[in-house]
Amino acid sequence: MRITIEYIGFLKIEGVKSGSVVEFPEGASAADILDRFKLTGSYRKFIIPIVNGERSPQDRALKDGDRVFIYLPVGGG
Repeated sequence: MRITIEYIGFLKIEGVKSGSVVEFPEGASAADILDRFKLTGSYRKFIIPIVNGERSPQDRALKDGDRVFIYLPVGGG
């Protein structure tokens, strides 16, 4: 299935530009996307997948044509 991957500049994903369409096996989840692009650091628990404009859990099964925005909130003060 084909999934559009989007993210913002401070989150760098090697090998894929934001807005790219990437092939994944049927039934892949947002967590599978994070695994594939090696987003496995301690910050992973803070990543929020936004699927088709809706906040979603990382284990949500995706469908062909979905748009996934990988959102990593930034905090500080």
